[in-house]
Amino acid sequence: MANRTWDMFAGASGKQGFDAADFTAARNDFVDSHRLTEPPASRAESSAQSQRPARVLFFTGTDTDVGKTHVASLAAAELRHSGSCVAVYKPVASGCHEVDGKRVSGDGLALWEASGRRDDPDVVCPQRFLAPLAPPHAAAAEGTRVDEEQLLRGFDRVAAGAEFVLVEGAGGLLSPLSDDWLNSDLAARIGGQLVIVAANRLGAIHQVLSTVLSAKALGLPVLGIVLSHTTPVADPATDSNAEAIRRWTGASLLADIPFNGRSTGVDWAGLRADSPSEANLASAITRAWL
Repeated sequence: MANRTWDMFAGASGKQGFDAADFTAARNDFVDSHRLTEPPASRAESSAQSQRPARVLFFTGTDTDVGKTHVASLAAAELRHSGSCVAVYKPVASGCHEVDGKRVSGDGLALWEASGRRDDPDVVCPQRFLAPLAPPHAAAAEGTRVDEEQLLRGFDRVAAGAEFVLVEGAGGLLSPLSDDWLNSDLAARIGGQLVIVAANRLGAIHQVLSTVLSAKALGLPVLGIVLSHTTPVADPATDSNAEAIRRWTGASLLADIPFNGRSTGVDWAGLRADSPSEANLASAITRAWL
């Protein structure tokens, strides 16, 4: 990533204040650093070993602890029960624990179970760290780094022979996955269509719109949005979230899943990538990005 982006925020440029031109330059630096010039689907097409390339659904969140693992696991089970060959992938996990001397990712195990135990848990989640921190910081606490090439090799391995590959990122779309990559960087390299999972709570509208705008700027296709209730307590503040998110993003609201819901009700195999409405996003882009 271009350091100028963060230098300007920190005042390292020597200027007093941060004007509109600075913001535009910083935004452009950021987008240029994280947007690939090749089509997002190219890696998925070239890496798959079957006659038809695997379709990649990249489950990303608007925050941490929004229900990504639960939603991705439901989707994996539903695709499997519909007769599809499903692979799952948790490229890197932190906050893991030791069981009988073996390092275990709870998220990775949940995905593995939902996929019908395809592959091996160590293949599903090949990079596992103990500290409950962002992956690059959890790796640094152990004196190592997240291996970016392994992120890609691991994907290639699970994708072989699969019709669908469901990938669960770490945190939000712009959360760091390694020292140099965000979740968005991996999604672009493997040709992932984004499924944005948001906790259905106060603040969800802003978080979803920010994520959709980021995806649009980076050229990542948005398959749709899933709202997830992360608490059993009813909250009237969430009653208007679904309609507001539809109106502001123009993206498909795929599901609104109750707390501990056992089904998404989504025909995952039949979905195609959405294109958020230019009309719905125009005013938000003007205000937030320009």
